[in-house]
Amino acid sequence: MAGLGVNVAGSYLGYFVQRAFLGEEARRSKLRSTNQRAAKRMRGELEALRGPAMKLGQTLSLQGGVLPEELLLELSKLQMEAPGMHPSLMRAQFRSSMGRDPEDVFRSFAPEPFAAASLGQVHRAVTRRGDQVAVKIQYPGIRDAIAHDFAWFRAVSRPVQATGHVPKESIDELEQQITAETDYVREADNLAFFAEKLAPLGFVSVPRVHREYSTDQVLTMEFAKGEHLDSLLRARPSQRVRDLIGAHLLELFYYQVLQVEALHADPNAGNYLFKPDGTIALVDFGCVKYLSPEFVTDLRTLYLYPGARDSAHFQSLLEKRYALFGAKLRPRARRALVSFAKDFFGKVYPPEAELEDRPFDFGKHPVVKEYLKASEQLLSSRGALPEYTFLARAELGLYNMLQRVGARVHTSRIVRKNLIR
Repeated sequence: MAGLGVNVAGSYLGYFVQRAFLGEEARRSKLRSTNQRAAKRMRGELEALRGPAMKLGQTLSLQGGVLPEELLLELSKLQMEAPGMHPSLMRAQFRSSMGRDPEDVFRSFAPEPFAAASLGQVHRAVTRRGDQVAVKIQYPGIRDAIAHDFAWFRAVSRPVQATGHVPKESIDELEQQITAETDYVREADNLAFFAEKLAPLGFVSVPRVHREYSTDQVLTMEFAKGEHLDSLLRARPSQRVRDLIGAHLLELFYYQVLQVEALHADPNAGNYLFKPDGTIALVDFGCVKYLSPEFVTDLRTLYLYPGARDSAHFQSLLEKRYALFGAKLRPRARRALVSFAKDFFGKVYPPEAELEDRPFDFGKHPVVKEYLKASEQLLSSRGALPEYTFLARAELGLYNMLQRVGARVHTSRIVRKNLIR
């Protein structure tokens, strides 16, 4: 990671030295080529490191409107297009977990993965009964790699831990959740849980688990059908379809938070499969955040808060949230949260009932950039709670997709609907 930082910084240093001697067009061309070289270098190193480092690259790929397009394009390939294991290593990993070779378990099995990411890769197969399935196989030694990565991260982040900008509890939350993603039995339970809980929505499907073909390191599930977001957008869907998909994405998020009290917390765009009718297949339930009822109750009181966000009552609700986790809300953090509520949420989700018929246009507003700016202020104020970590990660992924789709969504109406039990 240190070497990657030095190499990328060196690339841009060369650009800054040369730019003074270049014309405007040559300068833009040079910057694009520098971005491309840096992006390919970053992608290659993060692919090799796998685990949390690769997840960092996936998170960076969500920074639409913030990072250069060349960087976003290259890092987005980390979501599903990482190089897979050597076939012999994949076979050995499958055999060690299932006790047999893939061909002895399935009627047919594709040796080349159709998707590979930070913790494992996915193969197509057909069961003996003729069911088309996706078989996820974990990379060998990934749990140890995660433990080593976090030991390194804890060591190098001691200064910011000491200042409180990156609380130890937040690092604990990250390590706990990412390590949990390596337990495929837990993921199978998550799939079954969300298949039941999301059924009332109607427009979302969750793959069925084949437990007889699954272990803690091999997970077999129904093969989900649909298009990835890039493919969908290349077909230039109508604004009506874009708006419908946007409304479904937003409702899916708030239904999970406010009704299910648990959410799919991996905003990787590769985990969403879309159809032209606006339906969504949601896959990869390794990263799931279960929320406490008390925390959700607090969110309910703050979402679409009808009064002034800088009022004493609103600030007392914020203080109650921090008290839930044994923390005290510092004055600077209080100001950052009030600003977040007024300048971001108040604009994206206006609480006035008369404004509900006015859709928010995600294609015309830099919501990702504004969300990150507000989040940065909260972090610098040392006001981030561990409970925010994966909720914010999922929310950032939501805004990234809504911005890319260019959807116009009745945001407040959807939130208000899900505030009702």
